[in-house]
Amino acid sequence: MVLSKNYWTLRKIDLASYDVSGYQRGYGEEVLLPVQQQFEIWFPSIAELEKLSSQDNRKIQATLLSHFLSQNSAFSKQASIAAGLSLRCYISHAIVHACYKLAQQFGDRYSFSHLDLLYLVLTDDGKIKSIEQVEENSQSSYPYFWAHILRKFNPNKAGLWNWTYLLTRRHPELTRTLWVEFGLSLATPWGKLNDIKRYQMETLSPQERDVVEVFHGVYRHDRREKGARGKCPEPSESQLQEMRDRLFPRGIVYNSSDELFEQLKTIAQFLQEQILNPTDISPPSNSSAMELEFLDENRDLAIMNAIENVLSQRLRKLQKSAWYSEFAPHFLASLRLIYCENQSQSEVARHLNMNNQSQVSRILKLKQLLKQIREQVMEQLLQILLKQANLNSSQGVLDPNAFDSLIELLSRYLDETVFIEASKEISTAKKHKKMTSLFSEKMRSYLKYSQPIR
Repeated sequence: MVLSKNYWTLRKIDLASYDVSGYQRGYGEEVLLPVQQQFEIWFPSIAELEKLSSQDNRKIQATLLSHFLSQNSAFSKQASIAAGLSLRCYISHAIVHACYKLAQQFGDRYSFSHLDLLYLVLTDDGKIKSIEQVEENSQSSYPYFWAHILRKFNPNKAGLWNWTYLLTRRHPELTRTLWVEFGLSLATPWGKLNDIKRYQMETLSPQERDVVEVFHGVYRHDRREKGARGKCPEPSESQLQEMRDRLFPRGIVYNSSDELFEQLKTIAQFLQEQILNPTDISPPSNSSAMELEFLDENRDLAIMNAIENVLSQRLRKLQKSAWYSEFAPHFLASLRLIYCENQSQSEVARHLNMNNQSQVSRILKLKQLLKQIREQVMEQLLQILLKQANLNSSQGVLDPNAFDSLIELLSRYLDETVFIEASKEISTAKKHKKMTSLFSEKMRSYLKYSQPIR
């Protein structure tokens, strides 16, 4: 059951909003009276109901969508706008529900709350009125989430509540944030295996590659034959048996389908971990000691430059944020407590009189910081190597395979000497843990001795 008022109350992001018990909701509600009045004209009997059935909602949504998309010049433009706003009000309630549901399912385990998600997807302020205005004001391919939801919505196939819930869980920025900042992937193991990239295959053992190739030959083939899209379900018993039959001639024997099932899950988990914690791999054998020594000489300066750039950018972003500007003065102080005083994020929250650990996490976004710093260090060292070889000018010519090898060398080198250990440090939530990595040493140097960021 859904409250009828959901069709004329728009939920908008407001991280300073609290409920009667003092719980931080993260959103406010605005009653749109013209929308309510128009709704009551269209649905006089339904509007009187406090709660609506699934059948009522389907009828309302089909009618509102028809009005919103109507090209009939006789139909009032204001009525069309009201229909769209009514659907958007309903969508805003479904988005909040999806964020709460995700936090309820995974928040405790992965240390996030609905507040970490709302600002990514609850983006409708009610100002843009029509699809035409969306097209005129679009600055990116994904600017208005509500418009994306309505463009794809078919009331004959699904209710708008479930459709919005599904697309919210698939929202690119939301899924990226859950993975990069909190280590949570919403993709199933079978989705990871189905969409494995070539470079990921190269990190597997020969036997694991055979297993994945056979998985594709059976599972991926069946999905294509059926035209299946969306979530990848578990492989069936018959599919697992066919995989075992195909692996046998390759000399790979699994005594049961359950054994193969667990092996596939293990490979999928390994692939997921590779994204944040790349496997320790020695640099390619053709990389000379001179190259590595040259990298060592330039690496530390590149790290310091990247730390300064990224922290400056993050602080300026916080200062300009409508939601987080009040916390900007705590940004560097929080980093000093973590890297110089070995305090946990919970201790930082108490020390700086902040609400909780989640609030500190949202301000710092340590995993995102580390990723951005790594990207800048990588770029700096790459340019230095290209310049050394006189290959960064228009006259320089570099074989694509040689360039790929150079990227691979740099990536492995940086992960092995700096970023694997740094990533493990910020993923371990122990009190009074010592931050001993090279990255932490450079972070301390910057935080202790640099001029304040302005």
